[in-house]
Amino acid sequence: MHDDIIEHVSRDAGYNEGYINGKKFAQDKVLGLMEEVIHEYRSLARLEKMDSEESRLPKAQLNAVEFMKSWIISGGHEDFDGNRACLPW
Repeated sequence: MHDDIIEHVSRDAGYNEGYINGKKFAQDKVLGLMEEVIHEYRSLARLEKMDSEESRLPKAQLNAVEFMKSWIISGGHEDFDGNRACLPW
């Protein structure tokens, strides 16, 4: 093979490996932060009665964070056309 082609393929492989490692690192950091937020929202919910009007916002916030966590872990949900989408159902 020509030296330029070998160098190009080598550079692309290194880039792809770095991209994958960086993406995993970022996902792990975000998931760790989400776990902290989930823990705090659950603590708040325990302080309030879950059926009370005041608990609606903490429950909604908890549901939103848990949904975002599942969305990140799954790699994103897809719509009927196969496009990544944030579908809450």
